[in-house]
Amino acid sequence: MTTAQAHRTAAKHHPRRIALFGGSFDPIHSGHLSVARAADRRFNFDEIHFIPASRPPHKLKQHLAPFPHRFAMVALACADHPHFVPSLAEAGEDFSGTQLHYSVDTVRYFRHTYHEPGDHIFFIIGADAFLDIPVWKEYETLLGLCDFIIANRPGIRAEALRLVIPPELTARPGSKKETEAEHPSQVVAQLHCTTVYLLENVASDVSATDIRRRAQKGQSIHGLVSARVEEYILKQGLYR
Repeated sequence: MTTAQAHRTAAKHHPRRIALFGGSFDPIHSGHLSVARAADRRFNFDEIHFIPASRPPHKLKQHLAPFPHRFAMVALACADHPHFVPSLAEAGEDFSGTQLHYSVDTVRYFRHTYHEPGDHIFFIIGADAFLDIPVWKEYETLLGLCDFIIANRPGIRAEALRLVIPPELTARPGSKKETEAEHPSQVVAQLHCTTVYLLENVASDVSATDIRRRAQKGQSIHGLVSARVEEYILKQGLYR
């Protein structure tokens, strides 16, 4: 490639807005998809990466469906959405998903992948999970690596979410970015390099526990998961 070609290629770079949405996805259900769609409408992402967790460090005692099944369901659920991407980021070298992965390392991996000027990474997380973030590995580092989008649920106030963020991580008043000026009620905290946003009105009554229980009893899970995921669960006899 000549220098001129390299300059032209660089000039064509379109800064990407990338969202990371991790979870057990056991199974991925309509609640997950509605959160992703709501976040997408608000932040206009180029890609949302759905990351089935390997062995979530905080759920080591919980029995999960094997990683290949959970990844397959995520891939099927993403099939109808052009920029929903099923991710193997935590699959491990043998694609078994049996190795322990930490969110801070996963975010570093994506920052290494999307490192062009203007590329912007967001981390979608439920309010309950965010309240537990102080027990996550290197959580203070993690909060400074990317913006966070908290999918809130009724009964959790922004103040409670703010309390788990160490005060020394928050930016001084007066150093706000324009994002906060535009949507003050939708910003939980402005950190030195990142912002923690609140996504309201995306609560869903759907729970993976309930879906597994219904599938185990042979009851219908229609409408709780996408049609392709429902078909997969039935054909594979998952949760029976």
